[in-house]
Amino acid sequence: MPLKSALPMFRPTIFLLLCSALFILPGCVERSLSIRTDPPGARVFVDGVDVGEAPVSLPFSHYGTRDVLVRMEEDDQRGVRSLAPQQRRVHLSPPWYQRFPIDIVSEVLWPGTIQIAYDELFVLEPQDLDALSERFRATAREHGVIGPLDDSDHDQR
Repeated sequence: MPLKSALPMFRPTIFLLLCSALFILPGCVERSLSIRTDPPGARVFVDGVDVGEAPVSLPFSHYGTRDVLVRMEEDDQRGVRSLAPQQRRVHLSPPWYQRFPIDIVSEVLWPGTIQIAYDELFVLEPQDLDALSERFRATAREHGVIGPLDDSDHDQR
């Protein structure tokens, strides 16, 4: 009978040990967004912040939409060939096991590390800077704006 009377005393202790194990051995979720470019080496801006040259991998803690801008200027060939910048909204949606209320299991109770990775590829296309400059000047002329380079053309007419 002494064992049966001691069992109720151990129940709160066992419960306390189980609860503390939830905080000592929490799960872990590592989320990352990887951005690659073709050709590599372009500057990457996420939500207006320069995060470095591609390829780059960024950890994040919250899902949602990110505004990604990728641009590359080739100084050696400037005027001959340039790569058009690309801007894209990247939607990072949670997998099914990261949605409420299931996320409690994957965030806290799962004993291992869960890795979630998103990969985005930006292919930069060449652009003709002379044609881009001419389009800009034509739009400015349509709105009545004459640039300093257009003065000589205006005087000759």
